[in-house]
Amino acid sequence: MTAFELHCVNAWEAAFLREEVRGYFDHRVSFSPGATVIDAGANIGAFSAAVHERLGGDVRIYAFEPLPPLYALLERNAREFFTGGVTAFPFGLGSSERELDFSYFPGATLLSSSLRNEGNVEAERRRITASIVEMIRKGGLGPVARRVPAPLLRFLVGRKTRVMRRLETHRVLVRSLSSVIDEQGIDRIDVLKIDVEGAELDVLHGIEERHWPLVRQAVVEVEGWRQNHDRIREVFTARGFDVAAEQGAAQRSADIGMVFAVR
Repeated sequence: MTAFELHCVNAWEAAFLREEVRGYFDHRVSFSPGATVIDAGANIGAFSAAVHERLGGDVRIYAFEPLPPLYALLERNAREFFTGGVTAFPFGLGSSERELDFSYFPGATLLSSSLRNEGNVEAERRRITASIVEMIRKGGLGPVARRVPAPLLRFLVGRKTRVMRRLETHRVLVRSLSSVIDEQGIDRIDVLKIDVEGAELDVLHGIEERHWPLVRQAVVEVEGWRQNHDRIREVFTARGFDVAAEQGAAQRSADIGMVFAVR
């Protein structure tokens, strides 16, 4: 079983999951056998699967997904494919325990978020379309797709992202990471991965100071890059991490980027 043979909602998303997951394995962040990994914003478990494969199953992963349709697939993948190495939780991570309204896009599950709604979905669709077009032009879907003329590519991707116009609202639970650390008896976090579609600071604020020494490395996908990446860097630098920030062309067009933090 590979990371991209998982049960999923939409087969077309596999290519984008593959491209996204690749970006987490930066040379600054190491994954060693016996690691304990937090997967915040797990979706169907593609990142967890990639880590599990890379370490030959010698890993303990705690994966969090608050949206019921995605959690059902995450839990099934964890149960059928990962022989106990992945524990799936049916809630998200945040600054405290509470319930939130999440927008779920059945046709584009990767974009589901508590920060997207009917009021901003069209602007979000245009932003994401631009990012996908740029990613394809850089070869993200292979050389054939890269040769499609830019106007046609924008048209085709724009049609595909129209699925964002169909959304469902789910009331879901979020909890702080510190509460989970206490509950599960987690004694270290070798890699903290966060991909929560704009709620990154909320997740980080859910780590109490007494638990920060447990965190050895982190990789965070940051939405709203121009506004938020300096604030996220400061969370880590204030606690003794070496921090690197990266933003490729496709990410720049979507105002997102990656922050890597290592002790």
